[in-house]
Amino acid sequence: MTDTVRNLKFSVIITTFNRAKVLVKCLETLCEQNYPKDDYEVLVVNNNSVDDTEEVVSEFIERHPDTDIRYYFVPRSGQVYARQIGILAAKNEILSFTDDDGLLVPDWLAQVAKVFRMSDEIVGVAGKIEIQWDKTPPDWVRNYEEQLGKLDYGDKEKYEVGLYMNAGNLHVRREVLIEVGGFNPEMVGEWLMGDGETGLWLRLKKRNLKIGWAPKALMYHCQIVDKNATIGDIKRRFMNNGICIPYNIYAIDRLGKRKLIKNMFYAAKQSMKWRLKMLRFRIASNKKDTIYATFRTAFYAAQIFYTIKILTSKDFRYALTKNDWQVIPKKNKLKTL
Repeated sequence: MTDTVRNLKFSVIITTFNRAKVLVKCLETLCEQNYPKDDYEVLVVNNNSVDDTEEVVSEFIERHPDTDIRYYFVPRSGQVYARQIGILAAKNEILSFTDDDGLLVPDWLAQVAKVFRMSDEIVGVAGKIEIQWDKTPPDWVRNYEEQLGKLDYGDKEKYEVGLYMNAGNLHVRREVLIEVGGFNPEMVGEWLMGDGETGLWLRLKKRNLKIGWAPKALMYHCQIVDKNATIGDIKRRFMNNGICIPYNIYAIDRLGKRKLIKNMFYAAKQSMKWRLKMLRFRIASNKKDTIYATFRTAFYAAQIFYTIKILTSKDFRYALTKNDWQVIPKKNKLKTL
């Protein structure tokens, strides 16, 4: 057992982009935590929003002086750079990440702390994520809620090597996160560059570090049916997952262009196979399998286009391998509210 005398101290990091209204709801749930106010802080990192996020957060901070909330503005596009600032600005030992469209139960931090105390070997904790729709979604999308962040390992607390942590409800010891280099890049502008929390998870897994599961540290991920419960949005998410494969081959594992090209030909073969399946299912009026085949086709096709971009763009290759996203602790002068 560990930390039996004092409370663990948390730094909750929220990166946000153009979601001022829903961000307020997230912040309200953080102010309502059943956890000592002196033992957690909230860091809001605005990743170059063009809405009224700064004004909204400033007013919220004034209305909630009893909660330690700080605001940072990061003009450089890319969630990984916003997370960097949050990590470097954090004061406490446990870094907790959640989304700006997430709602957290009152015992969120308390339940995470409980799991951390199960063993000194635990370096991170994953919390349960459920999807909260604004209205009833179509039935087919229920099968793909994991693409929207849903995470559920059951109702029993545990810890083991290899448990996946979704960044919407992710908690990790600060020194460990910095030691392994933080998150990988994700969206930079309109182009997905890397695999985000998946890259972090893989590095922790390769080091045989143990991750805990906190089923009662629940986060509700707010989703909009007209936007997120669509073929187009789920297809985009499958494409993003596909991109992670050549990204890791080239930028993380550094296996070279030959391995990259080999994977591209494999992806092309699989893409054609699933495209033919999609056509057969469509002719047979099999909607369920048509949808699935559409997503699998997109998963493989995205790898082809991403690989071609690596092979043909020197600037893109440089952007993938310069590693300016890695977290290196240093003194930073940060503008805060």
